[in-house]
Amino acid sequence: MGKILFVDDDPNLLAGLRRRFRKEFDIECAEGAGAALALLEADDGVAVVVSDMRMPGIDGIDFLAIVARRFPSLIRIMLTGNVDLATSTDALRRGKVFRFLQKPCPMDEMAATLRLALETSAGANGRALVPAD
Repeated sequence: MGKILFVDDDPNLLAGLRRRFRKEFDIECAEGAGAALALLEADDGVAVVVSDMRMPGIDGIDFLAIVARRFPSLIRIMLTGNVDLATSTDALRRGKVFRFLQKPCPMDEMAATLRLALETSAGANGRALVPAD
Protein backbone atom coordinates (compact mmCIF):
# COMPACT_ATOMS: atom_id res chain seq x y z
CA MET A 1 0.00 0.00 0.00
CA GLY A 2 1.31 3.46 -0.87
CA LYS A 3 1.94 6.41 1.39
CA ILE A 4 -0.41 9.31 1.90
CA LEU A 5 1.13 12.78 1.94
CA PHE A 6 -0.76 15.50 3.83
CA VAL A 7 0.21 19.06 2.89
CA ASP A 8 -0.83 22.01 5.05
CA ASP A 9 0.77 25.09 6.57
CA ASP A 10 -0.70 24.25 10.01
CA PRO A 11 1.69 21.97 11.94
CA ASN A 12 -0.97 21.26 14.58
CA LEU A 13 -3.40 19.97 11.95
CA LEU A 14 -0.67 17.79 10.42
CA ALA A 15 0.24 16.38 13.85
CA GLY A 16 -3.42 15.58 14.51
CA LEU A 17 -3.83 13.84 11.15
CA ARG A 18 -0.66 11.82 11.76
CA ARG A 19 -1.89 10.75 15.22
CA ARG A 20 -5.35 9.83 13.94
CA PHE A 21 -4.30 7.85 10.85
CA ARG A 22 -0.83 6.44 11.66
CA LYS A 23 -2.19 3.01 12.64
CA GLU A 24 -4.27 2.59 9.49
CA PHE A 25 -2.15 4.30 6.82
CA ASP A 26 1.47 5.05 6.00
CA ILE A 27 1.50 8.84 6.54
CA GLU A 28 3.93 11.59 5.52
CA CYS A 29 3.37 15.26 6.28
CA ALA A 30 4.78 18.42 4.72
CA GLU A 31 4.39 22.01 5.88
CA GLY A 32 3.64 23.75 2.61
CA ALA A 33 3.99 23.09 -1.09
CA GLY A 34 7.76 23.52 -1.32
CA ALA A 35 8.44 20.90 1.34
CA ALA A 36 5.89 18.58 -0.27
CA LEU A 37 7.49 18.83 -3.72
CA ALA A 38 10.91 18.09 -2.26
CA LEU A 39 9.50 15.05 -0.49
CA LEU A 40 7.76 13.81 -3.64
CA GLU A 41 10.99 14.08 -5.64
CA ALA A 42 12.89 12.11 -3.00
CA ASP A 43 10.26 9.48 -2.11
CA ASP A 44 8.62 7.36 -4.79
CA GLY A 45 6.34 5.58 -2.29
CA VAL A 46 3.69 8.30 -2.13
CA ALA A 47 0.42 7.31 -3.82
CA VAL A 48 -2.02 9.96 -2.54
CA VAL A 49 -1.58 13.68 -1.89
CA VAL A 50 -4.06 15.54 0.34
CA SER A 51 -3.53 19.30 0.15
CA ASP A 52 -5.05 22.25 1.95
CA MET A 53 -6.37 24.96 -0.36
CA ARG A 54 -5.13 28.07 1.43
CA MET A 55 -1.40 28.05 2.08
CA PRO A 56 1.14 30.86 1.90
CA GLY A 57 3.25 30.97 -1.25
CA ILE A 58 1.82 28.30 -3.52
CA ASP A 59 -1.88 27.67 -2.87
CA GLY A 60 -3.43 24.22 -3.01
CA ILE A 61 -4.74 24.49 -6.57
CA ASP A 62 -1.37 25.62 -7.94
CA PHE A 63 0.40 22.95 -5.92
CA LEU A 64 -1.92 20.16 -7.13
CA ALA A 65 -1.57 21.43 -10.72
CA ILE A 66 2.22 21.03 -10.38
CA VAL A 67 1.73 17.56 -8.89
CA ALA A 68 -0.63 16.63 -11.77
CA ARG A 69 2.02 17.65 -14.32
CA ARG A 70 5.09 16.22 -12.57
CA PHE A 71 3.58 13.11 -10.93
CA PRO A 72 0.49 12.33 -13.02
CA SER A 73 -0.23 8.94 -11.46
CA LEU A 74 -0.63 10.33 -7.94
CA ILE A 75 -4.17 10.66 -6.61
CA ARG A 76 -4.90 14.26 -5.56
CA ILE A 77 -7.39 15.30 -2.86
CA MET A 78 -8.25 18.88 -1.87
CA LEU A 79 -8.97 19.64 1.79
CA THR A 80 -10.54 23.06 2.19
CA GLY A 81 -12.73 25.16 4.40
CA ASN A 82 -13.98 27.18 1.42
CA VAL A 83 -15.57 25.30 -1.44
CA ASP A 84 -17.24 27.43 -4.08
CA LEU A 85 -18.02 26.70 -7.70
CA ALA A 86 -15.07 28.70 -9.08
CA THR A 87 -12.58 27.00 -6.73
CA SER A 88 -14.01 23.57 -7.46
CA THR A 89 -13.91 24.10 -11.22
CA ASP A 90 -10.35 25.44 -11.10
CA ALA A 91 -9.15 22.55 -8.91
CA LEU A 92 -10.79 19.96 -11.17
CA ARG A 93 -9.45 21.54 -14.35
CA ARG A 94 -5.92 22.42 -13.27
CA GLY A 95 -5.24 20.08 -10.36
CA LYS A 96 -7.24 17.10 -11.63
CA VAL A 97 -8.59 16.59 -8.11
CA PHE A 98 -9.97 13.14 -7.25
CA ARG A 99 -12.13 14.32 -4.31
CA PHE A 100 -12.87 17.41 -2.23
CA LEU A 101 -13.02 17.18 1.55
CA GLN A 102 -14.47 20.11 3.47
CA LYS A 103 -12.99 21.26 6.78
CA PRO A 104 -13.88 20.23 9.34
CA CYS A 105 -14.06 16.78 7.80
CA PRO A 106 -15.45 13.86 9.81
CA MET A 107 -12.61 11.38 10.33
CA ASP A 108 -14.66 8.41 9.11
CA GLU A 109 -15.39 10.25 5.84
CA MET A 110 -11.71 11.13 5.43
CA ALA A 111 -10.65 7.54 6.15
CA ALA A 112 -13.13 6.17 3.59
CA THR A 113 -11.88 8.67 0.98
CA LEU A 114 -8.24 7.74 1.70
CA ARG A 115 -9.02 4.01 1.36
CA LEU A 116 -10.79 4.64 -1.97
CA ALA A 117 -7.88 6.77 -3.20
CA LEU A 118 -5.37 4.03 -2.32
CA GLU A 119 -7.52 1.40 -4.04
CA THR A 120 -7.70 3.60 -7.14
CA SER A 121 -3.96 4.17 -7.02
CA ALA A 122 -3.21 0.46 -6.69
CA GLY A 123 -4.27 -0.07 -10.31
CA ALA A 124 -1.55 2.27 -11.60
CA ASN A 125 1.59 0.80 -13.17
CA GLY A 126 4.04 2.87 -11.16
CA ARG A 127 4.65 6.57 -10.91
CA ALA A 128 5.66 8.71 -13.83
CA LEU A 129 8.02 11.60 -13.11
CA VAL A 130 7.94 14.47 -15.58
CA PRO A 131 10.91 16.88 -15.41
CA ALA A 132 10.29 20.31 -13.89
CA ASP A 133 9.70 23.16 -16.32
